[in-house]
Amino acid sequence: MGRFGLLVSVVAVVLLGIAALAAQPVAMAQEATPGAEEMEGVTFEPVTFATGIDLPSPGDLFVARASLEPGAVVPIDASDPSLGFLLVESGTITVQVEGPMTVTRGAGLGEAMAAAETSGDLSGLMESIPEGESVTLEAGDAAYIPANSAGEFRNDGQERAVSLAFLVIPAEGMSGEATPAP
Repeated sequence: MGRFGLLVSVVAVVLLGIAALAAQPVAMAQEATPGAEEMEGVTFEPVTFATGIDLPSPGDLFVARASLEPGAVVPIDASDPSLGFLLVESGTITVQVEGPMTVTRGAGLGEAMAAAETSGDLSGLMESIPEGESVTLEAGDAAYIPANSAGEFRNDGQERAVSLAFLVIPAEGMSGEATPAP
């Protein structure tokens, strides 16, 4: 089992454990462990990933849905310590940051991940976007945006665009209890 298969297995076990705790019925053992990607009534579909990232420890996770009307622009401040993913659900969003970013394309990602798992090389699944270059994301595409990267994301299209933003914020970022700079 490759890194992705192991990751999906761990996520599946955690999600099933949370569901079991919430439901509070008596748990019953299964005769065999189902495949990580398919369980009865549950399907895990790869969406995006980033490897080798530096995570704040401890940190807070914040998820928000952003809807951008045509022409709308959301600035990203260089002093923002958050890092995250921007996952486009509908429409198109253009992202530009003054730092390196990676993009995964939703179209065919599942098949590409299966091939990468077999070869052990995940590097071909991500596009590296050079500093300052704009990239257009469509539904299913995601961008990993590192912390402290000035830039923006915007809707250059003619239709409303909707995305999910998954942010990892240093713990003091959400509580406002940051240590003053010397």
